[in-house]
Amino acid sequence: MLKLCVLSVLLCLLVPSQGSTPGTVVRVNQEALEYVCQQGKPSLLRGLMVIQIPNFMSPRTIIGSLLKVVGIRVLNAQLPHLSVKLIPRTGVQLSLSAQLHIRGSVLIAPVELRVGSSILLDVRVMRSPHGFPILSVTACKSLLGDVDILLGGSNLLGFLKPLQNHIRAVLVDKMCLSLSSVVLGLNARLGTLVGLNSINPMSSLQYAMMEDPEITEDYIDLDLNAVIALMGKPVDFEPAGPLPPFSLPPPETVSDDSMVNMGLSEHLFASLFASLEQSGALNLQIGGQSSHLTTSMLEQAIPSISKRYPQAVALMLNVVVSKLPIISFHEGAAILRLSPAIQVGVAESGSFQQSQALFTLGVDLTLAVKLDVTITSLHLTVAIHGDVGLEVESSSVEITEISYLRRVVLSEFQDAFLAHVNAALRVGISLPKLNNVQYIEPEIEIHEGYAQVNCDLDYQP
Repeated sequence: MLKLCVLSVLLCLLVPSQGSTPGTVVRVNQEALEYVCQQGKPSLLRGLMVIQIPNFMSPRTIIGSLLKVVGIRVLNAQLPHLSVKLIPRTGVQLSLSAQLHIRGSVLIAPVELRVGSSILLDVRVMRSPHGFPILSVTACKSLLGDVDILLGGSNLLGFLKPLQNHIRAVLVDKMCLSLSSVVLGLNARLGTLVGLNSINPMSSLQYAMMEDPEITEDYIDLDLNAVIALMGKPVDFEPAGPLPPFSLPPPETVSDDSMVNMGLSEHLFASLFASLEQSGALNLQIGGQSSHLTTSMLEQAIPSISKRYPQAVALMLNVVVSKLPIISFHEGAAILRLSPAIQVGVAESGSFQQSQALFTLGVDLTLAVKLDVTITSLHLTVAIHGDVGLEVESSSVEITEISYLRRVVLSEFQDAFLAHVNAALRVGISLPKLNNVQYIEPEIEIHEGYAQVNCDLDYQP
């Protein structure tokens, strides 16, 4: 169908959402448009073949002759030429040359004809007031060539020209109407794009158009509103300073020939980590009755602990992330800074009680963020980057050897917390896409302030 030829225009146009607007830009290059048009050839041909042509009855001549051609239909169609180009600030223009093989019957004798045509179809892409994309056909021009007789010309006697005029008059309108209806039919199907992308049981991500797309001679830029919601409400956090407008650099500075380039701003990732912090997904309890960390292991750092607990008692680490995670993108690297608090206390009845806390440690944790891209999602994993800062924030016991305490707590905390954060990130960030398009050969780049995904397309009709 013609929808395949404007498919790239609609990439990632999802339902509107309210809330913050982390910048996400999808750039669809000319190569993508050309690819989906060629993939759509079979559907375009089927669309041409369903055009209905009414029977033909000639007017009576002076000698009273009458000719009737019935059962006229398009037997076959070919598209020797099919191309698409971008119309700046408007949309796309589809250009095609078609050859229609038409068959009918005069009494019981078959008649076959061939007609060539050229069609130009202009499609405008806009954003509705509610954030939905709307397609409209702004112009369609069909130019028909000569109607040639392939079979049964002797049965037409002197009625060839009236039959040719009949077919031309029908096709010049119906070819445009048929193709235009296919385009307009997309508006009824855009509801299939509605849906939330789950991050975890409490958080979701949703994309929507923010404004009409920016269309140039070489590409389409779709500026998307990417809203991360927690329990159905947009994540509410105050970024450090005003957010600058986000856009991809111009193509001449992007050394990539992929069909699609996607830019995901640093702020989108900040929203992701804010949702994890606010939902408590980063909090963790380590240890308990099965823990090998006990009060006796802290005697060197806390001599008085043996008096409070003569028998070794299992300890629990209650890790709480209550400060906003800070993520930053630099050329070739992404860094995440977390500042969790570790409350250390005895593990009675298998759970941590605030009143049982012996001391609280503040952690300054810098993590290197690795980004991996699949055909549907962007996945994040973290690893320790540099030294881990650990300071005593409060204590109900006297600590005499802080360095030893750090070593003991870090040995219990570090690996378990890293595994927990990576598990929370396992689902990743869903990339904006249509459900009948797959991204192939995706690659990830990290630049100052944003990540960029470069990929080609695969469409399976």
